[in-house]
Amino acid sequence: MAAKVALVEHGVKTSGTIAVVSGYGQLSSFDPEKILPDAWAIKPARGSQGDGILLAVRKEGRNWLKGSGKPITPDDVQNHVRRIVDGQFSGDAASDDAALIEPLIRADPAFAFLVDDGLPDVRVICRGTFPLMAMARFPTNESDGKANLHQGGIGAGVNLETGVIFRAKQGKKVITHHPDTGQQLIGFKIPHWEEVLDIAAHSGPAVGLGYCGVDIVHDVNEGPMVIEVNAHPGIEIQNTTLQGLRGRLIAAGEDC
Repeated sequence: MAAKVALVEHGVKTSGTIAVVSGYGQLSSFDPEKILPDAWAIKPARGSQGDGILLAVRKEGRNWLKGSGKPITPDDVQNHVRRIVDGQFSGDAASDDAALIEPLIRADPAFAFLVDDGLPDVRVICRGTFPLMAMARFPTNESDGKANLHQGGIGAGVNLETGVIFRAKQGKKVITHHPDTGQQLIGFKIPHWEEVLDIAAHSGPAVGLGYCGVDIVHDVNEGPMVIEVNAHPGIEIQNTTLQGLRGRLIAAGEDC
């Protein structure tokens, strides 16, 4: 939450927040039916590798629906938030965690047409205001609509200068097209690329990080916006792009 406040104060677009459930006192008064809109995203503040993220795309009666059509009951939501607060998805061995509840971002069709379901994003690794490497991440049916590489999503290397995808892989398999839609990934240019780089370059300094991974999505109304700034981004981007971070860091002035 503090990171989002800092981003907004520095003029960096980021996703909104519906509620934060950060303790058992708040959990006991949390009523999904009163608080949640028709479409939302719930994620752990200290989660990693996409674990603990729950998405609802619409509501029918008392229940919400996942992108797959599977229902999510109010009890399902309550139990999921409880598991987050218990720290079951925490990536840093903390004893507890906080559940971040945000409006569901509606993907820009100029980017989203590549996938069958879910929200593609772009991760840019930065040192200070210097972008080092970038990759796009695409959800698949296997990943349950999440743009997470460890759960079956696609990683695609993006040329920093042009914003064009030059290599893509799902797991260990190198691919050229999305396996669910058949859309060609290689050669696709990320929309609003200059804005993506500008947002990424300003995000780390805004939250006080010298090195970070900035995750950016394309909202249909707001355009590119930050959904997360990672202090310890994974290094899978090197396998995806077949490029090393060391050389990029040296170019950015680091003594490696």
